[in-house]
Amino acid sequence: MQSRIWISALALAVSFALQSTASNAEPIGRSTGVKPDARVNTQTLATGTEVNANDTIATGNSGSADFQFVDSSSLKVGPASTVRLDRFVYDPNKGTAGVAIEASRGVFRFATGSQNQSYKVKTPYGTLGVRG
Repeated sequence: MQSRIWISALALAVSFALQSTASNAEPIGRSTGVKPDARVNTQTLATGTEVNANDTIATGNSGSADFQFVDSSSLKVGPASTVRLDRFVYDPNKGTAGVAIEASRGVFRFATGSQNQSYKVKTPYGTLGVRG
């Protein structure tokens, strides 16, 4: 009986720890333009919606979405596309940054910001890496 109480308490503690970590994530950017039928994870996307690292943007056949990131880079996701924001590191004080995007289907356009950073774009057909 005591082992069930400890397991329940442990499960509750883990869920609180994970919840606070996810809610304290700093946004890496926000949507600046959205045509209907676009989502970030499971949420319907609207202009001004904040995005975080590890978010997935998906658009339907008539959807599209534009994003502006904190390092002044931008991303445009076209119709019938899925793009995951794998990694985003930005420190304006050190002048370093790194971005990794995974585009599993569809079309997108990524324009770099003004920082000296590395970029990695993964697709089902290959990976493009740019340093600096």
